[in-house]
Amino acid sequence: MNDGVMTQEELDALLRGHVASEQTSSDDLDIDAYLTHLEQDALAEIGNISMGSAATALSTLVNRKVQITVPKIFMSTPATITETYPEPCIVVTIGYQLGLEGDNLLVIHEHDALVIGNLMMGEDGRNLPPELDELYLSAVTEAMNMMMGSASTAMSELFRRTIDISPPETTRRDLAHEALTDQDLVDEEPIITVAFRMEIEDLVDSTLLQIIKVNFAKDMVASLMPPELEVQEEPTPVSVTSTEWTDLKKQPVQTEVTLPPPPIPEQVIQPSYDLGNINIDLIRDIPVQVRAILGRTRMAIDNILRLGPGHIMELDSLHGEPIELLANERLIARGEVVVVGEQFGVRITEIATPQDRIGSIR
Repeated sequence: MNDGVMTQEELDALLRGHVASEQTSSDDLDIDAYLTHLEQDALAEIGNISMGSAATALSTLVNRKVQITVPKIFMSTPATITETYPEPCIVVTIGYQLGLEGDNLLVIHEHDALVIGNLMMGEDGRNLPPELDELYLSAVTEAMNMMMGSASTAMSELFRRTIDISPPETTRRDLAHEALTDQDLVDEEPIITVAFRMEIEDLVDSTLLQIIKVNFAKDMVASLMPPELEVQEEPTPVSVTSTEWTDLKKQPVQTEVTLPPPPIPEQVIQPSYDLGNINIDLIRDIPVQVRAILGRTRMAIDNILRLGPGHIMELDSLHGEPIELLANERLIARGEVVVVGEQFGVRITEIATPQDRIGSIR
């Protein structure tokens, strides 16, 4: 591990759900076996919004630019985390009291906590004590309290209901010798692990982990997603009684004929979204970065170093395929390239659905 940043091998070990030294099967820790793709995307959106708000609060506290990147979600176990993260850490327990019911954990490197505490005391974040003492732990606890308070406010807006948390509990743990928590987490229990990249200018470039129980994650996603359309009951076949007259006896004979049910007309029900009491005029002048993506590709570093004038790079998009239009890294529309005068432009052909916007986070 380098300066608080997990190496690719360590991240791969967590993503596989076991440590490299233990050649155990990872089939049971495939995240697709626990969460659907839509649930994974929604969970990423929750983490992105809440931790983005937490980063803004921390930036104000330490008077430094703080960035917390879009999260990566995978399955793990407490035992795997302690073995793959074997160093002194700060474990923050966040309990939800209103709006949501459950707990989650944040795991932060001790070095990062020392930097945060040092900055909150008005220092430059460089001359750090060897380990976290009571004074620094108190400062970090206050920072976590402000960050999580801001995160719960953002979640209240996202879920459109009040969400309150209890004051975060902060403890120091050396994961090389101690368990992740004394609470009801079992070493081999499957848990959802969300990895964020946290940067504080040139002082911190580290990995921050959020640990969530599967049931609590599903409850959050279920609360966020719009309700499914109700399944319409199949209509009952209609019985019609016809009357016929016989020629011989001139008496009516009743015959029961069963007709097929009438077809159900197809209806497209669009979910309605409103802005509640938000005044749209307050945000009209906020600048938003809009960019169009023609396509993407993956290349090895060796191939990138060989690029030169005249080299043609293949993209994953096909000729004539709509290009993606993003606003602040969120998919908002698709369109086609046009030429306007001597400049290129994009003619919008399709507006992205809410499900598309959530899926663009991955």
